[in-house]
Amino acid sequence: MLIKLAWRNIWRNKKRSIITITAIVVAVFLSLFMRSMQLGMYDNMIRNVVGSFSGYIQVHSRGYWDEKIIDNAFEANDEILNTVKEINGVNNVIQRIQSGSLSSYKDLSKFVFVTGIEPEKEKLLANWEKRLLEGELLTAESKSINIGKGVANFFGLNVGDTLVFIGQGYHGMQAVGAYPISGVLEMKNPKLNNISVFMSLPVAQEFLSAENLITHLVIDKKEYEDERGMAFQLSSTLNNDFEVMTWQEMMPGLEQTIQADSAGGLIMIFILYMIITFGIFGTVLMMTQERKYEFGVVISIGMKKINLMLTMIYETIFLSSFGVLLGILLSRPLILYYHYYPFRFPDEQAAVMEEFGFEAIIPFMSTYDIPLTHGLIIFCISVIISIYPAITILRLKPIKAMKR
Repeated sequence: MLIKLAWRNIWRNKKRSIITITAIVVAVFLSLFMRSMQLGMYDNMIRNVVGSFSGYIQVHSRGYWDEKIIDNAFEANDEILNTVKEINGVNNVIQRIQSGSLSSYKDLSKFVFVTGIEPEKEKLLANWEKRLLEGELLTAESKSINIGKGVANFFGLNVGDTLVFIGQGYHGMQAVGAYPISGVLEMKNPKLNNISVFMSLPVAQEFLSAENLITHLVIDKKEYEDERGMAFQLSSTLNNDFEVMTWQEMMPGLEQTIQADSAGGLIMIFILYMIITFGIFGTVLMMTQERKYEFGVVISIGMKKINLMLTMIYETIFLSSFGVLLGILLSRPLILYYHYYPFRFPDEQAAVMEEFGFEAIIPFMSTYDIPLTHGLIIFCISVIISIYPAITILRLKPIKAMKR
């Protein structure tokens, strides 16, 4: 009975109901849009770092992170690999060997990082097919190399050309080699484009005279797993010869940037919530004042105040539900569009972002927890605001309310 009455009351004054619903729709739309953009930007930054550089977790010999030289390489035997794989949440374990080297072509020379990889496993960490600009990707049997777009542009190289490398191998051995280029890559991190050269792991180990050795293990985690908890468990399992680091420890500047920006974003959303709260409250206040005569009449003809209060709460729940659902439905297509077709920064801003090593796009995050969380918050705000008309009804004196 009360629910039916509340439903009829909503549509009895359509203008008032539309104003209230519109205020809630705008609140939901803006909060979802802002938060999806912000979290999508963070996720893209992390994926750039994880996929192109660090992985979620790295295992290396103690001291390697402070002095990244090939002499700090170690042998990843079956015991170590099995220990890592047994940690809960591990999705993939990738071996890499990396060392700096001088590359040269004709009269030009450039310092690069030569990285030996397991191509098939690397594809599980990042989408290498999307990185390929020309040529073909490495395989486990490849004797050729893939290079970053920046390296190719610097030397004017094309697929089929040969690049020469001179560097220091394991324990003072000289690392010298010439390798044909089979593919040119565009790394998501623009800085890596200018210094990256990839070989298959066996070829890189042979080049560096480091047979069966690697400089680090890269660990990919399952979705929603906590990398910090996994790293702690792994550190407790491995002996003191090894060091376990998360991407947050390897890239503290990135984590601090994300935390600072996230705090700023949450403050903006809080301010938005405050503005919306006052807006909705103003609408409810106006509605309550307009309906005092109506309240006085229904109480005078015998309706209990508690039932009238419940009717008002039901009205608020109906209006809030409509507003939240409509706000989610209106924002969802736009968020999904920018998820699949990311927003791209203008040229000047893009140049600044790329200078700091970040891809100049914002793919919006489209997970369902964002609309659920913010929709629920705004729904709760709207319901809490309904306390005001409820208190007004409790204090209402029917005879006074019916005087105009």
